[in-house]
Amino acid sequence: MIINSLFATPIYKTNIDRAFTKKELEFVNKQKKHCIKNKGNFNTKNNYILNNKEFKNIKEFLGTCCNDYLHKVISPKNNVNLYITQSWLNYTEKNQYHHEHNHANSIISGVFYLNADNKNDTITFTNPNHVMQIKPTIKEHNIWNSDTWWYPLETGELILFPSTTKHQVDIKKGNNIRVSLAFNTFYKGTLGTSTGLTELNII
Repeated sequence: MIINSLFATPIYKTNIDRAFTKKELEFVNKQKKHCIKNKGNFNTKNNYILNNKEFKNIKEFLGTCCNDYLHKVISPKNNVNLYITQSWLNYTEKNQYHHEHNHANSIISGVFYLNADNKNDTITFTNPNHVMQIKPTIKEHNIWNSDTWWYPLETGELILFPSTTKHQVDIKKGNNIRVSLAFNTFYKGTLGTSTGLTELNII
């Protein structure tokens, strides 16, 4: 007997596997003074944060991972790449949270963790296909019967997912300030074909 995960949501996880530089960390700490209130936490006024020179190497890492996801998961035939559009920093302190949401006008979204405690910090995804009016009490949750699923997080970790996927941060536990860099992406290149009358050139 085989159970297949048909039309699963691809969640890509990796780690930068290096310590952050002094300049990167100083920049992150400085930006905390320039934030606006979100529903449950704070994010930077600057929503093109990756355009700053202090994040040059991080931006290159994130861009490489986005295109790895693109070619391994979406697998376009044409010469298509993803580029990062908007990007911003989120700061979540003890007892704060980040409301459930998804990202419009984006293909793949990502969250990169500059400070996370793997004992307390998680990201929770909502199952878009799990709408059941008749539902038994669950004895043991798994990826098929769960309404939500969460992953523990650690500093340096990157998570990529389809931008339509709803996600949230539950109420923050632990005393560290959780710092994440969130971003959106879009296609650059040629989508579709001229013969199929579906061609779209995105420069």
